[in-house]
Amino acid sequence: MALVPVAEALERLLDGAAPRASESVALIDAAGRVLAEPVVALRTQPPFNASAMDGYAMRAADVASVPARLSVIGIAPAGRGFEGSVGTSQAVRIFTGAPLPRGADTIVIQENVQDLGGGTIEVTEPTAEGRNIRRAGLDFVEGDVLLEKGRLLDPAALSLAASANHPRLTVV
Repeated sequence: MALVPVAEALERLLDGAAPRASESVALIDAAGRVLAEPVVALRTQPPFNASAMDGYAMRAADVASVPARLSVIGIAPAGRGFEGSVGTSQAVRIFTGAPLPRGADTIVIQENVQDLGGGTIEVTEPTAEGRNIRRAGLDFVEGDVLLEKGRLLDPAALSLAASANHPRLTVV
């Protein structure tokens, strides 16, 4: 008798089993249960391009050669964005998790910047476009199937469902 792959064996077993009634339960009560329907992403995560580091948002072209001096035109705290747009030789002080400001295409970490005072910084290390940015949809995109029907809800699966904003799951 030939060995059957686990996925195929599980599929055969489940196909032959009598279906159980499903129920919707709170995420906290779903541990050890089995999904009766897939978990689908309700939103894109992250929902926007976000800073992955504390530093300064700017245009990579402005720091292609260093040292480079830029004017700091604002601040983007974590969870909130900078309302303006970053232009030539400008930078925005940015913190981890803040949305990437319009016009910026890179983040220079704070360790590679000297504050010269008076709203001026000097970038001491070159950087490339896209550096230190978590791209929108890096984790998942709205509509992605995150967990398949039939999945045992272990801590990893429950964490993924929670991160996708699913407070309840349909289980058997």
